[in-house]
Amino acid sequence: MNSNAAGQLAGYAIQFPRALYHLLRSKPGDAVCVEVFGDVATQKADGVILAEEDKSSINSNPLTDRSSDLWKTFANWLHAVNDNTLAISKTNFILYANKSGQPGIVNKFSEAGTQAEAQEAIKHAKETLRDIKIGHSIFPDYSYVMENELLLAALLLNFELQIGIEAGYDDVRREIRAKHVSETQIDYVMDAIGGWLQREITSKIQLKQSAIITWENYDTQCRLIFERVHLRELLDFTLQNPVKEETIQSHVKNRPQYVQQLDAINLTDDAILEAVADYLRSQVNIHKWIETGTINEAIASDFESKLIRFWEHQVKDIELTQAGLDKEKCGQLILSRCVTRQETIRGESPPASTIPGLYHTLADKPTIGWHPDWETIFSKDKEL
Repeated sequence: MNSNAAGQLAGYAIQFPRALYHLLRSKPGDAVCVEVFGDVATQKADGVILAEEDKSSINSNPLTDRSSDLWKTFANWLHAVNDNTLAISKTNFILYANKSGQPGIVNKFSEAGTQAEAQEAIKHAKETLRDIKIGHSIFPDYSYVMENELLLAALLLNFELQIGIEAGYDDVRREIRAKHVSETQIDYVMDAIGGWLQREITSKIQLKQSAIITWENYDTQCRLIFERVHLRELLDFTLQNPVKEETIQSHVKNRPQYVQQLDAINLTDDAILEAVADYLRSQVNIHKWIETGTINEAIASDFESKLIRFWEHQVKDIELTQAGLDKEKCGQLILSRCVTRQETIRGESPPASTIPGLYHTLADKPTIGWHPDWETIFSKDKEL
């Protein structure tokens, strides 16, 4: 693919993340449009229009002083004002670029906050481009813009330059994060909503309909995604960063209290290694789930309480039904029932190491124990 074709494709593709960005910021009664009032626009419920033109470049700043994209954008806006498609008083004009460069005319335009500053910015543009000749590629658009200097000055008061990064998805990620979505689930939400939006826009274009997406349509399609995102898979972070064998061996060597509890019921070395691995994995996952907002401290505490209640029931049941069993075997039976317990967190089954790992965490405190005499053998104040 040659660079021109790649640049054109990038320019078209950036409209999708920009449309998604505006949808995420929209409110009831709004509508986001693609190729209706420019590249991307938002029709606000109060009649205000956010008209955005998107300019991208693979290698450099797409909005230099002599850029065709720059002057064509302002010329198109002024054409739209002159033919009453857009009203300056009810339109916010946004020029979005995926790369920045040395400050130039467009920056002066964007910084103008008063009529005097707008006039000064226009004067600066004329001085900078005083050598532009009729044959120059920007001359027709530049000339038209300057022929409408008074309208341009008024337009600049509602004009803003926005600079993004590369493909435009960083802005989308920030908006999704602002909706209390954890870092680990942002890409999932972005892909789910972005895929729906792209299909919706493409379908409308193929049917020769205006690509207008109302907030109500967006809300109907995407509310479920946000409602379910916190119930989405409890990610096993140890799949990407497995617990190292040397960490497991070191932990076994240090004999923390939960390992001593396993020794007390005469568990095999292999079973102890498995227990240590479960303990370490669960520690990583619980910490990450809380850190990323997948669960909170209250949910984690409630889950622990459920495990403790189940352990209490098993202790009582074995006391009543296994009176002739030696103490080590009783402990092994309680352990076996507990670590194979099926329990959910917010309606979802956690990774396999979670429940046994949390039981070992409780045994380490110790809040629970396996040996019938565990409260005598172990103490909460005992050094680990």
